[in-house]
Amino acid sequence: MAIFGNDNANLLRQVLDQLRQISTDLAALKQQAADQQLGIDQIRQGTTAALTTGLTENRTVIRDGLDRARDTIGDPLTRISTELVAIRSGISGLDSQLKARPEQAPPAAAQAAPPPPPPLPESVHQTDDERVVGFTEPTDNDSHLPGDAILTAAAGVAHATLEAHRDTWAFLVQVAGNAEHFHIPGAVKDDDGFVQVRLSGPSLVAAITSLAHTTRGTNSPVTRAIADHIQGKITNAVQAIIDRPHSGDPGAAVRITIDDRAQADEGDGE
Repeated sequence: MAIFGNDNANLLRQVLDQLRQISTDLAALKQQAADQQLGIDQIRQGTTAALTTGLTENRTVIRDGLDRARDTIGDPLTRISTELVAIRSGISGLDSQLKARPEQAPPAAAQAAPPPPPPLPESVHQTDDERVVGFTEPTDNDSHLPGDAILTAAAGVAHATLEAHRDTWAFLVQVAGNAEHFHIPGAVKDDDGFVQVRLSGPSLVAAITSLAHTTRGTNSPVTRAIADHIQGKITNAVQAIIDRPHSGDPGAAVRITIDDRAQADEGDGE
């Protein structure tokens, strides 16, 4: 019997047909897998794009919300902080006065009243150079205090804008917050730590005198430097009014800026 008879030839053709069918089915499966992979890639890309867009939008919304919250809460917080500094300064001043006050004398019944001093003869007069023990020289004679022309010009200012760092403003409030004519403004514009405050003329006078007294009375070189520098900025602005007086509009508003910087190099602007 021949190896490749009719029966074997038919069997071989059937096997080949089955192999071709298997190859066709395998190619179809590969195409389906490729189509599914393409769909998966498209879904992944779409999801990634949607997530990126959503995160960007959410980030923008969150940033806008934080900006609005800072604008809404920032000014009240700055004002509260300023008032707290003034309150703390007042408490510190009262504490210092209480500590400096001598102990209360015993009741009159417990000690004998000292005899009154004899009257001085009419020919005996106290000279201007004599000082009573415990007497404090009037602060108007403070050598650090500018002249009356500066104080008078400062008193005539309707309003002045002070621009400085928040810490500098807090220092000024701590020094002058308890002064008789210093008024803490209700609104303080705070831009990332740089504040703008509108002060009246009486507040400028109180600030100048309080800073001068602090410069004279402190033993701290740091406090003296800060107080003297702020006072110099204010008096320079007031001196400009004296040098170039003007009343009403149009005129340059009084602006006191405490923001010293070095001059930029020529290459920085290129």
